[in-house]
Amino acid sequence: MTENELPVHRARSKHYPIALRQEAVRLVEAGEAQSVVADRLVIGRLTLRAWLRRYGTAVYQQMKRKVFTAAQKHQIVRELRDGRLSEDAALLKYGLRLKSTLRTWVAAQQAAEAAAPPPQPVVSAVTPGEAAELAAQLRQAQWQIEALHTLIDQAEAAYHIDIRKKDGAKPSK
Repeated sequence: MTENELPVHRARSKHYPIALRQEAVRLVEAGEAQSVVADRLVIGRLTLRAWLRRYGTAVYQQMKRKVFTAAQKHQIVRELRDGRLSEDAALLKYGLRLKSTLRTWVAAQQAAEAAAPPPQPVVSAVTPGEAAELAAQLRQAQWQIEALHTLIDQAEAAYHIDIRKKDGAKPSK
């Protein structure tokens, strides 16, 4: 569309021609900012976004910025810092476009860790008498477990059935 063919002003109840819609989508996919295209064609920004969703191609889908939660960002940064992913691999895996995004996330996490107070050592409030009592309870529980395992072994041998769940078995409903 040329400058002379552009609409001067549209009423809310009027429908836009399909050619105008496709032209707006083409301009945004060509790299122009949505706000510039909306202002130039005298259309609402929400209208333009709706057209992009409806008429946009794979180019627009790739241009859309993904939104990551704090937990997802933390996971990505952990993978980067542990060496499980390189920056290039992270860009591909998570569909990001810029390494600077990853570097910003890493810097933010490092700053948060530096600002966090160091972990306090856990001080046990257990007295020696309580420790002895807990040790006795632990021995009793271990004996009970051993007795149950023996009981299961005897039942499997006597009745020729497998009672224990095998690795990889389907969970019961």
